[in-house]
Amino acid sequence: MKFDTSMKAGTFVTFPGGALAGQGRIEFAAPCANGWLVIADRTPVHPVSFRWPDQPADLGQIAFADGVVVEIADAWTGLIDAGAGVLLIGEEAKAVRKGEGAWQGVVVHIVQSDRDLGAYIGEEARFTVEPRRRKALSVPHTAAHLAALALNAASVPFWTKDFADLDSLGRPNLDKAAIENSSIEPAVSTDVYRLGKSLKKKGFDRDGFLNNLETVGVEINGMICRWLETNTLVSLTPSEGLLDGIRQWRCNLDGTEAIIPCGGTHVERLSEIGDVKITLAPSEDGFVMTTHAREA
Repeated sequence: MKFDTSMKAGTFVTFPGGALAGQGRIEFAAPCANGWLVIADRTPVHPVSFRWPDQPADLGQIAFADGVVVEIADAWTGLIDAGAGVLLIGEEAKAVRKGEGAWQGVVVHIVQSDRDLGAYIGEEARFTVEPRRRKALSVPHTAAHLAALALNAASVPFWTKDFADLDSLGRPNLDKAAIENSSIEPAVSTDVYRLGKSLKKKGFDRDGFLNNLETVGVEINGMICRWLETNTLVSLTPSEGLLDGIRQWRCNLDGTEAIIPCGGTHVERLSEIGDVKITLAPSEDGFVMTTHAREA
């Protein structure tokens, strides 16, 4: 979808710091097949990314000053070019290459309503996020980061050469090197890894690793269990800013600050996660890591 727009800047988001509510000025509204597309200058709503759509969007409500309340059924990431006065959503936004042009990211709220929401452009509204869904997605997302770091640690013996790309805890970053796609649902995260020829050339013992998946899984689960016994803080920094901003997940593990680039949402402390169970299964060209995470 492509629209003309007078918007001058990307959306300022507050979800990285855990915000569940906030004010925003409506800057764009247009009808669509599912209701209305609504964009504000600020929002606490986390949208699904078209570049790495692992975490689904928040749900919630928009309350206008006249008392009208509408439901947010989904939220997407769109792109605006303020100079050209263009807004792209969906496949048109996906087609834009990263770093190409002067595009800025915006949160597009998909709103269910029969009202003419165009009448609210320029007005302030209150955005609220459904907290149970946010928590149900944040728990497995945090657990997935722990699983990635534990995977890197457990796979160290299978590297036969020095691998230059290390994670923040100093281990060869197998997660980053092999990840193909990931998906997060309430209480579960699924990560698909490809162990191709390029990794073998870089010194990773693919066959040895796959023949020891059960042992690796036991080590990963033990490591995460130990981490969860702490009341360690988890943060996403910066806690607010433009949607396009680079954010980092941070958590102190075994006396070292773990850092992973991330655009999703997370718990505030590891103690909010009740337990985690990791399973590893071979696939045609690698393996799949499934992370089941329960709220405390």
